[in-house]
Amino acid sequence: MKVIAVESLPADPLEALRELSRADVELEELRRERVEAARRQGATWDQIGESLGMSRQSAWEYYTRETRRLLEESAAGSDLDDDEAMRVATEEVSRVRRRRRTSSS
Repeated sequence: MKVIAVESLPADPLEALRELSRADVELEELRRERVEAARRQGATWDQIGESLGMSRQSAWEYYTRETRRLLEESAAGSDLDDDEAMRVATEEVSRVRRRRRTSSS
């Protein structure tokens, strides 16, 4: 399936590159939304990675990078030790998953 019709791109190569860059940003947003939807529906990281043509580990690292960064930032100024921070994070993830399950039912 061809998504981009080459003939629909601007004739000017530089303008075509700009258009392709904008499309790349849009595609990345759509990919992230679909990964989130797949996870909400119970897809594993193995399944997601396979669908994206990458390993489970690569998919997990790429699509959870921003969440992990935010967690690190919020924990940086806290006085929690690593074990306590992990317990809090695990509880929060469990709470979010429960909320998603009840809202999708």
